Amino acid sequence: MLLAEEVFDRGLLYGLRMPSSYKTLDEESIKTINEGLRNCPNALKMFRILQDDAETNNYLNLANYIAVKKLGYNDHGPIHARITAANALKLLRIIIDSRELPLDSMTGLGMTEDDAHLIVTVGGYMHDIGNAIHREEHEMLSLILGKSILERLLPSVYPDQGKRTAVLEQILHILYSHDEAENALTMESAIVVIADGCDITKGRGRLSYDLGKHDIHSISALSIENVEIRKGQTKLIEIYVEMSNSAGIYQVQETLGNKVAKSILRDDIEIVTELIPQRTVPDQRVRDRIIFSDGKPRSI
Repeated sequence: MLLAEEVFDRGLLYGLRMPSSYKTLDEESIKTINEGLRNCPNALKMFRILQDDAETNNYLNLANYIAVKKLGYNDHGPIHARITAANALKLLRIIIDSRELPLDSMTGLGMTEDDAHLIVTVGGYMHDIGNAIHREEHEMLSLILGKSILERLLPSVYPDQGKRTAVLEQILHILYSHDEAENALTMESAIVVIADGCDITKGRGRLSYDLGKHDIHSISALSIENVEIRKGQTKLIEIYVEMSNSAGIYQVQETLGNKVAKSILRDDIEIVTELIPQRTVPDQRVRDRIIFSDGKPRSI
């Protein structure tokens, strides 16, 4: 049984209601993953195993208890895991179809396209699992927890130990390097770094906001309406961001932009932001007034 299964089914997160827009994005992400893996039997099998694995999903739920409930951060749980995996598959598809950029799993290690999909999907799904223990050094903690889980689950997909070890190594590199783009040395890990950075919509940020965190991080997050990953016109990949308020530029620059700037994919990605509705005179307000008191912002 999954921890907090009942409250998640009701759309709650330890007393917080999950925003409907974020739940919709979760449903779209599951559909994207299933469609993206329809021709990759091993990757699809592994995704379904992870979805049904109680240990994995209990850790992801507990990651939210630490990240959201205790620290006031945005979502780092199962929904963020699926959104990141779906984003990663979108990026992977563009890269494979372009034939412009080599994948380490296929070009460097002689693996199949199915293997590449599995590595990216699992890496995206499990990257934040270490938050269940602590936010500090959560990358290393993700690697430790992930290794144990994957050593239990991967044999059902890869009976050959040599192949299984190589796939495990690629996934563990993603888990270790996902939070610092300059440490992501493989194309697959770079993909997950960017995929993680693309989950900046207002639904994800609503959780920390409802806990009372009213600072530039939460305010800017509430200004992001939509993020779309698509084949670019001037560069290989375009990440299109719609904002309801110009405060969203902070989220784009500091979260997504920094990841892109430090990534091996930086020369192949263009971020396009647009304020909606277009040509409006006033921004849609998130908060009318914020006061800084005792070194901390609070809204009234």
